[in-house]
Amino acid sequence: MTISAVICGRNDNYGGHLIERATYSINSLLETFDEVVYVDWNTEQGKKILTDELDIKDRSKLKVFTISPDKVMELIKGEQVPPMCEVLSRNIGIRRAIGDIIVSTNIDIIAPSREQLDIVTSKLRQMEMITVIRKDLELSEVNKVFGNTHLENENVPIIFGVDSIRTKLMSPFVEITKNKLEQFPEKNHHTLSSVICGCGDFQIAHRETWYKIRGFEESMKKRQYADTTVQYKVLMQNGIVRGSNFPPIYHLEHERDNSESILNSIEMVKTTLNEETWGFSHEDIILDL
Repeated sequence: MTISAVICGRNDNYGGHLIERATYSINSLLETFDEVVYVDWNTEQGKKILTDELDIKDRSKLKVFTISPDKVMELIKGEQVPPMCEVLSRNIGIRRAIGDIIVSTNIDIIAPSREQLDIVTSKLRQMEMITVIRKDLELSEVNKVFGNTHLENENVPIIFGVDSIRTKLMSPFVEITKNKLEQFPEKNHHTLSSVICGCGDFQIAHRETWYKIRGFEESMKKRQYADTTVQYKVLMQNGIVRGSNFPPIYHLEHERDNSESILNSIEMVKTTLNEETWGFSHEDIILDL
């Protein structure tokens, strides 16, 4: 069974030290996954795409799709979209990943070992999405522990330490179903569907599950809440969403822009509005060579 990781980004130093964080992350992902699909969205003309700035030790499993500013304008057809649009770029990657299982993650996440990931994915059910709790690390802490820009996955601890799974739960259940969700008022569905804080850092599902829900909701072009909504769509299709503290994943901390003007509405989407061509499946998105 093959497993793909899908990540997206833009060479804009979002959050600071992006080159350093992405170098750690992508090298760890390439050690773990059968393929890593990176979608570079809207990097300014005249600048290198992000992966071309990184010290990557083995690119043989890395697939890069570059969505240039001109291509972005062609795809969005004049719509007002932030410079970095995660839902569109993630969906481009998901539609072009070949893994039996697809993990949507971020360019500042350190992946677990393949052996640890296989434990979880071997029991993954159809129409189930697993969202994994992260442990936040400062970049300086990673340097202290690993001492170089290339992480060795076997050095990643299995247990975070004193943090229990309950410290980051956003819901009274580790596993959520539609039946459980509907026992609560609709105003609570967003929190219940999230299951954990930062639910979008490592979301695991079969490729068929991603296709059935038509990926991330493409109307949510601003920041935040798209990850919760994708889990809500799984639930509305009578699927299961499970929060897990295994395998261990680490998130390299950074500054955030949480201006309200760039945030999506918290309103939930019960039925997808995405077209059958979600992820621009009908467009010629060229794989970089």
